[in-house]
Amino acid sequence: MLRQQREIILGFVLLCALALGLMAARTLRPLDLYLYDVQTRWLRALGPGALPQDVVVIGLDEGAYESIPEPSALWHRYLGELMAGLAAGRPAVVGVAAPLPVRSYDFLVKGIDAPLLEGVRQLRSTVPLVLGQPMGLEGHLRPIAPELLEAAGRQGLSSLVLCEDRDGVVRRINQRRCIDEDRNPSLADQMAKVLGRESSARGLIDYTVGGPIEYIPLQTALGWLRQGQAQRLHSLVQGRVVVIASLLPHETRYRLPVALAAWDQDSRSGPAALVHVQALRSLLGRGLVDPVQPALTWSLALALALLWFGRNGWAKTLALVATLGLLLGVSLLALWQGWYLPLGSLTAVAALAFIARLAWESARHYREKQLLRSAFAGHVSPQVMRAILGGRLQPDADGQHCRVTILFADIRGFTARSEKSTPEAMISLLNRYYAEMSAAIHGHGGAIDKFIGDGLMATFGVPQPLEAPERNALEAAQDMLVRLARLNTELQAQGQEPLAIGIGVHAGEVLAGYVGTRKRRDFTVIGDPVNTASRLEALSKTLGYPVICSHEVATAVGQAGGLVDLGPQAVKGRADVHVWGWNPPLTQRLRRKGRT
Repeated sequence: MLRQQREIILGFVLLCALALGLMAARTLRPLDLYLYDVQTRWLRALGPGALPQDVVVIGLDEGAYESIPEPSALWHRYLGELMAGLAAGRPAVVGVAAPLPVRSYDFLVKGIDAPLLEGVRQLRSTVPLVLGQPMGLEGHLRPIAPELLEAAGRQGLSSLVLCEDRDGVVRRINQRRCIDEDRNPSLADQMAKVLGRESSARGLIDYTVGGPIEYIPLQTALGWLRQGQAQRLHSLVQGRVVVIASLLPHETRYRLPVALAAWDQDSRSGPAALVHVQALRSLLGRGLVDPVQPALTWSLALALALLWFGRNGWAKTLALVATLGLLLGVSLLALWQGWYLPLGSLTAVAALAFIARLAWESARHYREKQLLRSAFAGHVSPQVMRAILGGRLQPDADGQHCRVTILFADIRGFTARSEKSTPEAMISLLNRYYAEMSAAIHGHGGAIDKFIGDGLMATFGVPQPLEAPERNALEAAQDMLVRLARLNTELQAQGQEPLAIGIGVHAGEVLAGYVGTRKRRDFTVIGDPVNTASRLEALSKTLGYPVICSHEVATAVGQAGGLVDLGPQAVKGRADVHVWGWNPPLTQRLRRKGRT
């Protein structure tokens, strides 16, 4: 018991070390992120988090690409017109999440830069303007034309770069992991900062806040301005956050945990501008989703590791299910409140504790069974041992009535032989004899009930059920005679007299169970069939057959195999018994694997 307690404590310590090691090494990070995505989709499906005021998105989309005759790199006039119109509407802040010219194009089209520069100046003079720079060549941010940068001001520069997690999904706007230089803040960070909102470097984008993202096409906004309906645009953007987003078909698309675009709700991917809009929504709403403190996560992991204690069973399985359900509920609630709990790692720790205890108990049970086999291998029959280990035999249980086939065997003239030899020689001979007889009986599914001097009693059908125990008993009897013939050859070669045996086989209903005291018990069978089988063995001395079986046994095997009907025979102490004699052929080779 003390050893077992030490093993349990040591196992718990090792389990805790393994769990904390896996969490520290971030081995379970992919599972955490996958479950974060799943929970995000669940919460979004139940109802997106409310926003005090959503972001207004003006999109440069495929419609603009098709309707504007100039290449998108020369859309200076259209962008300038839009910015001038926005300036009159006085939004809270405007962000540009679209590629801007890297140089002046006046050399190509005289005066093409002027409308864009004028629009930028007007907009900057009335509201904060944030320009986003996408990734350019050799890991640097794409530059902006100096004239445009002077008009907009360098303080409004930001980055549109997105860093994917290892599984290729974008969950954060922190760029330190994928860009070494030009570390401008992200567009969402810079716009939120203008509005007095700060972001967390470790935070994840809150994809549960806000519904599907919709946008106003560039050509629609320009149509309002050109048709004297500028007030429609002004009323839409006044005092609000505006993002001019590139949604053109050639934009790089990123994998997302959820479907964001209202115009493509079957796809969990989108352009960089869409991700920055959602990140901006997060910052303007509850904020980014921050991981809980590591100390709290580790404490929860150690608490879940306590599932190691206690025997596995239905109660513990229900406790595991309840714990995982509670953990899921707490994780969802935390996510709804803007906190990220590594559900995958914690679930893995709970499952690991449960499975590890199950494996340890299985190993311990196996070890105990092996010790029992080693300790009692020479004291009980293998069939009895298997029944005990399998739980089919309970020492405290009452006996049960069952039909069984019983075999008795006895050595002829053993008493006279022992008078001519030493006790040591006779014990040695008996051991050699019983080794062969036991192998024959066990090989055919029988169990040695007891050794009685130079005789033995075996049962077939109990404790190991057999389909045809009568046939097994007769086959065992034949095998016994084959093995005896081989043993006699060895004895004669050593100058010793051969052995002769008689075998009696009978079948009937008996009471099977344990007999004895609490300190010493034996499994045996009791009933009249036992006495009858013993009397049949005695008849083999006078009837001239090495094997005598009852009519019940002969009928069960179809009276085949060379059985000879000897009719009713007088049996001491009871009425005549109908018996059959058998002198099985000894040249038949044994077919069962493992027998020699």
